[in-house]
Order: sequence, then C-alpha cells, then structure tokens
Amino acid sequence: MTAAPPPAEAIIDLDAYRSNLATITQQVSPASLMAVVKADAYGHGLEQIVRTAVTAGVGFLGSLDIPTALAIRGLDLPDDIDVFAWLHSPQDDFAAAIESRVDLGVSTVAEVEAIAAARVQRPARLHLKIDTGLHRNGASESDWPELVRAALAAQDRGAVELRGVWTHIAEASAEEDTDAMRRFDRAIALAEGLGAVFEVRHLAASAAGFQRADSRYDLVRVGAFTYGIAPGGGIGPADLGLVPVMSLVSRVSEILSHGDQLRAVIPLGYGDGLPSELAGRASVAVRGQRYRIISVEVDRLLAEVGDGIAIGDAAVLFGSGTAGEETLQEWADATGTIGEEFVVRLGSRIPRRYVSD
Repeated sequence: MTAAPPPAEAIIDLDAYRSNLATITQQVSPASLMAVVKADAYGHGLEQIVRTAVTAGVGFLGSLDIPTALAIRGLDLPDDIDVFAWLHSPQDDFAAAIESRVDLGVSTVAEVEAIAAARVQRPARLHLKIDTGLHRNGASESDWPELVRAALAAQDRGAVELRGVWTHIAEASAEEDTDAMRRFDRAIALAEGLGAVFEVRHLAASAAGFQRADSRYDLVRVGAFTYGIAPGGGIGPADLGLVPVMSLVSRVSEILSHGDQLRAVIPLGYGDGLPSELAGRASVAVRGQRYRIISVEVDRLLAEVGDGIAIGDAAVLFGSGTAGEETLQEWADATGTIGEEFVVRLGSRIPRRYVSD
C-alpha cells in the first residue's frame, strides 16, 4: 500500500540560514556569535541546522538544556566547537555533560555543588549568571557573592573551571537595558575582586545584540534572528537584512462551494500546531494570490478563493514572500504573538525538507 503524502512540508533554506549567520556575525563583530539551537533549532531540525552553522564558521552553540547539548555532541563535531546549556533540572546528567565538554550556566550554590560532586575526570566549565532585572533565573545581587565564592572554592578543588559570566536582559526599553548592563558590570567587578577571572562575558540576545554595540561584550546569543524571524513591532526581517529560512507549503485538497463563494480546503490545522486565531486574520497564497483563511480546524483549514484555483495547487502559508505569501512576521502581527511561536509549534506530522544551491 502506498503511504499517504504528508499534509504539508516545511522547506528549510540552508542558504538563507548561512546568509543570516554571515549578516549577524558581521553586525556583532568584534564580539562572537553564539547560534542558539534550542527547541529543535526553533523547529527547523537540530542536526541539519547545527551542521550548517558549524560549516559556516560558528564556534559557539546555545542548546538551552543538557539533553539537547548531548545530542549536539553526538553529531561528532570538531573539538573546538563550544556548546552552552543553562536550563537544568535535578534529573539532569551533569557527569555526561561535563565529560562531553558542555559549558554549564549556573545560578545557585546548589547547582555549583551538584556539578562539582559529579564523578568525572575533567573539571566542569561554568558560566555564572547574575539576575539583572529580568528574573529569568540568575543569582540575586545579594546572593551573587556567595555564588562566586562557591564557584571559586570548587575551582580550587579542581572540580570546576570558571569560564564565563552572563545574564539575560528584557530588551523592553533602552533605559531598562542600560540599567541591566550597569548591574552586570558591577557584578563582574565584584566577582573579579573576589578573584574570579572570566574568559567570556555575554548579556545580549538577538535584538539588543543587533542594535547596541555596548551590549555585546565578548559573545552575543542569537536565536530567532538566525532563522530570519524578526522581533515584530513593525520591524520585519528585510529591515534587518535577514531572510526567512522556513516556508510552510501545502496543497489544495478540495474545493467547496458555499453559496456564490469557493472555499479551498488545505489539509493541516491546529492539530499540526497552527493556531485557530489565524482565521479572519491571516492568509494563504495560491498561484501568487493571497486568500484569507476563514477557519482553522483540527486537521484542515479553509480559505476563500477565486475562480481558477484547482485541486493540487500549491498553497504557501508563510515564507519569504517570494511566492506572494505572508511572512511569519505578518502572521505574528495579525495574531498578537511573535514569529518564533509558529515554527516551534509546528507538528512532527509535517516533514522538514532541506534545500541549498
């Protein structure tokens, strides 16, 4: 029996990804780029994206968690590629992460002690995190000296190696980001006064790293921008010199008559990760023309179409815009969210197909 074709495919343009990496690398220089590949490389597929990033010259990968970091190490990358994980649970295998040379972000003395207690032959490489106002983990200002002292004591025992210091900022306003940077500077100065020596300092992610030279320090962590996903608020990828990497393409599976209107059935829906909020707010492109989505069901969506649309026609839901379709940014602006939500929620029923010239 012949297998049924998939309802759609996510086409991943690796040339666009390489172009974005080159643009961002130039923008953040002389700081280095950490390409963030969490959430299965933002739904684009971890292995292909990691291998493309490495061959493009990226030397630092952000994995978010230890299981993803270990999956990256399982790809047998060159020894000089760094991998950074910062979201930990008590169940995480710190020993495996240390043996695999995964850099670990830590926020608490308890984390330092758990990592230092792992029975391994090499020291763990730590990046100490200070909370500078976002409250996305990180040591508070009052707890910071104790964290630094605990890490230095573990380093004296040969259990860890202090490598980095870092934080997250809100990127909510220039004033708040400036305040966060000053808190970061004070935390670094205090740690250095206690004897810490840091090889790398990192604070900025996509938006701040792109816009503010004073936020870049030694390393900039960039996720969504590498995939051509812009921050919104009227700023699209083209405004930043970036190209959307993923296009979501399906086909018209049925044409329905509804009074004097025609409706195209496209066989994917909220069961595949598409939000029902797209109805009445977003469109799909068929034969270069945009048609409004009128409903999103569990396994299909309906769009009002004109004459001349036929079963089997390609239906492009989002992409770079070259086929007349909307971009992720347009979908995000229409539904009050951010572009990365659509790609990370895209279901596994939809295969990823990689293209490159």
